[in-house]
Amino acid sequence: MPSRRLTVLASALLAGALAGTTRPTWFLASGPDLAGTVQQVPVSGTEAAPAVLALALAGLAAALATSLSSRWLRLLTGPVLILTGLGSAVAAISALRSPLQAVRGALAQATGVLGADATAAATAWPWICLIPALALASMGVLVLVAGSRWPVGSRYRAATTAPAAADPATDPAAAWDALTRGEDPSADDPDDDTDGPGPTAR
Repeated sequence: MPSRRLTVLASALLAGALAGTTRPTWFLASGPDLAGTVQQVPVSGTEAAPAVLALALAGLAAALATSLSSRWLRLLTGPVLILTGLGSAVAAISALRSPLQAVRGALAQATGVLGADATAAATAWPWICLIPALALASMGVLVLVAGSRWPVGSRYRAATTAPAAADPATDPAAAWDALTRGEDPSADDPDDDTDGPGPTAR
C-alpha cells in the first residue's frame, strides 16, 4: 500500500503536469481576416479547453488537502481527484471532437472575423493531456481505498495520568519547591511515630 506522503506527492505532480499540458498549442487554426487574408493561428489548450486548467488547479488543491490527517477529509478529496481527472479528460475529448468550436474564440480574436470559414488541425497535446488526467482520477480511487489505512497523526497528546508527587527527601527540585511554599522538607512526618517515646517500663 503506498504511503500518504507518496500518494500526495504523486497527485500533486499529476495535477501540475495536467495544468502544464494546457500551455502548448493544441490546435493549428486558419481563417480569413478582415482583409480576406488567411491567417494561421496557434490555439493553446488554455484557449481551446479552459476547463482543463481550472480542474487541474482544483485537483492540486485536493492533492495538498489529502496530506492532512483527517480521514473524513480524504472521503472528500478522493472524489474531487476522481472528478477533476475525469472532467479534464472529457473536456479534452470534447475539444478533439469539435475542433472548430474549440478554436472559434481564439480565431475570432486573432482575425477579427467571427463565423468565417475556418479549419483546425489538432496536435498531439490534447491526447497527451489524457495521460495525467486519467492518472489523477486513479489517484483519487487510491485515496478512497487506501486512505482509511493511513495513520492519523497528532501533534499534541494529552496526558492521561497526573504525575506522581515527588519526594522532597530524594528529589532536590521537589525540596526546593517545598521551600518556596514555606514548608520545611526536613521536618519529620507527623504520622511517623518512630521517634516518639518508647514503651513505659513496668
